[in-house]
Amino acid sequence: MSALIKIIIAFIVVVFLLLRKVKLGYCLLFGSLALGILFGIHFADYFRFTLLALKDPANQRLIITLATILILANVMGETKQLERIVFLARNVIKNPKIIITAMPALIGFLPIPGGALFSAPLVEKTDIESEIDPSMRSFINYWFRHVWEYFFPLYPEVILATALTGIEMPKFILLQIPLSITAIVVGFLSIIRLKLNAKLEEDPDGNEWKILVIYILPILIPIALILIGVTSWLSILIGVVISLFINRKDSLGILKKILKKFPWDVILNVIGVVVFKSFVENTGGIPQMVQFFTDYNFPLILITTIAPFLVGLFSGMGIVPIGVTFPLILPLTSKSNFYSTVMLAFACGFMGVMLSPAHLCFVVSNQYFDADIKKVYRLLIIPVISIILVALILYFLKGG
Repeated sequence: MSALIKIIIAFIVVVFLLLRKVKLGYCLLFGSLALGILFGIHFADYFRFTLLALKDPANQRLIITLATILILANVMGETKQLERIVFLARNVIKNPKIIITAMPALIGFLPIPGGALFSAPLVEKTDIESEIDPSMRSFINYWFRHVWEYFFPLYPEVILATALTGIEMPKFILLQIPLSITAIVVGFLSIIRLKLNAKLEEDPDGNEWKILVIYILPILIPIALILIGVTSWLSILIGVVISLFINRKDSLGILKKILKKFPWDVILNVIGVVVFKSFVENTGGIPQMVQFFTDYNFPLILITTIAPFLVGLFSGMGIVPIGVTFPLILPLTSKSNFYSTVMLAFACGFMGVMLSPAHLCFVVSNQYFDADIKKVYRLLIIPVISIILVALILYFLKGG
């Protein structure tokens, strides 16, 4: 049995359990078990791969970062700062559809895993009268959180792509920006029929912009700190301190209240994601799967589209399809189609990631809004296909 079939079977196990309303953390752990059985690993390796995931400093930082995001979001919720931000934004911007998409897009400049959890409370508070279905809320939060990831130079996959291809960053940004524009346009078209209450209230302070900036500092300052290289969890923890300072209420009481109702199931989901990723990596399935396409002489266009898409779908991390498939795809390109092939492979890999049930942002966004995963997938299909179609059109127009 080929590695491709084995990974597909494990993926089906995960999706089957998801559709049975099993918590994602458990689904991914069962998917890891299925991978181990299918690849015939030794009994001791089940523990070894799990420990490798949990002992990885990057995964430990990820868990701590998400915990601090949860604390910051809850502090800003408990102190009513989120409601104030949305109220002021509605008065300043006046278009509720722009506001509800701008919130996750703003957080999209945070190059951290699970950033959708940061923007979810803002999206929720923007929908003041609960006019939007939870699945649509999750889609808006998830999709617009990622509209910059095609080119923003601080995302790891963008950095890796330029390193592997030798394309200079300005050139790469110009190459990828059409995909980002497409993502924004199709995202807006997906919500064009939504009806949101545009009723505005006068702000008695009369200085909406100034006050809005003050209330949004617990978000803006962590973004700025992360962009200059400060550790993510520390940056967000500073945001927590700023949020409590702005509120100037019973800070200790607020923190105690938040810790008592801390959503530990989110951490379980993260553990499921990192363990599943560890099994995918350590069984060697993905490199074998990609090698399958080259060994059987698939046409370049199929390798460029299918291989990155499947690797992205099964891994759930943007950097993986770049790191795994680019070294195999790039030697097959010619000078005339080099740039267009890079763009197409990146787009297909990232669209696979966007549909992956192991993508952390997908996990936390659906969980936060208690969304129906089937409905979210239905909302994602047309935007994802649109990105791939635009990438294909650009590929052929540029000599692919």
